[in-house]
Amino acid sequence: MHRSSFERMQAFRDAYLAEVEGAPLKVLDVGSASIEGGVTYRDLFGAWDYLGLDADRAPNVDLTVKDPYHWSELAEASFDVVVSGQAFEHIEWPWLTIMEIARVLKPAGLAAITAPSGGHVHRYPTDCWRYYPDGLPALARYAGLSVIENDVDFGYAFGDSAVWGDAFIVLQKPLQSDEEAREWARRRAAALLAAGRAGDAAADRPRAAAVAPFPAALASRDALKRRMEQERQATGGISWRWRLVRQHLRAASRALRYPMERLTRF
Repeated sequence: MHRSSFERMQAFRDAYLAEVEGAPLKVLDVGSASIEGGVTYRDLFGAWDYLGLDADRAPNVDLTVKDPYHWSELAEASFDVVVSGQAFEHIEWPWLTIMEIARVLKPAGLAAITAPSGGHVHRYPTDCWRYYPDGLPALARYAGLSVIENDVDFGYAFGDSAVWGDAFIVLQKPLQSDEEAREWARRRAAALLAAGRAGDAAADRPRAAAVAPFPAALASRDALKRRMEQERQATGGISWRWRLVRQHLRAASRALRYPMERLTRF
């Protein structure tokens, strides 16, 4: 896990969940597999009821779903918080994943997602997307989620992962009327059908009764921008520049040592 991903998610936790620290929150981590070891989001959210979800068995995975685009194992409106870090670039159809996140979130529930805007190809097992400032908000609109904060690290605040330029977004599921809930269910069923997934029928069901313990409409707390500014002040701008120089020197060294067909960027 990139350091910037962990620290930004920590900023989200401290800014938005500190007030409900003692509440029995249910937290879902989408794409929770620990590929390279080290810290995971369980270290940040393990004080609550944390569940790690992924498509394959791996360390830090509690639930392996049968279909990555239809989590039939999870009931709708069953989680207060959903987080996902460095997974959305690997998901072939992220518009279906964001709809599943919206489905399992309780009304007023929060989601925090981070994914790179750049960097080299790294397949686990696929590497499909990079996210510019409008990318994650577009997915949010598709799923009917409200954007609270949205930022992309184009300023290299986190030098250790400057090459990735992580995008980060905080979302909230709005309260719905019964008719809005039914319309959303019909839209999701149509999206699954268009993707060749039968899914569950667009049930004529009312809105979810359970509501997450957050204000129905949160205002931005600028947690992401503040965390990046703190990082810039701590490094003074020199640290990340030196890391970028080292990354480019390593790339140049590989270009001199390896045949052209074996080269990748950075």
